[in-house]
Amino acid sequence: MIVCLCKNVSSRAIEGCIDEGATTVAEVGRGCGAGTDCGGCHCEIEELLERAACDRSGTHHLPVVQPNRKVA
Repeated sequence: MIVCLCKNVSSRAIEGCIDEGATTVAEVGRGCGAGTDCGGCHCEIEELLERAACDRSGTHHLPVVQPNRKVA
């Protein structure tokens, strides 16, 4: 799947940079160019980084969901 449309970088290419040691969006950008133009893909790159960090640590973080509260 293409993550960075500006530079035409796939999730596999980004995962390759992460496997080679990239731990930030800037490091991914230096490795494959993703996220170095408009920045619209930064959230997706951060998700890939977080997923890889969770896989390495063996922990899995679930998203925090706020309960619905009625405002009086």
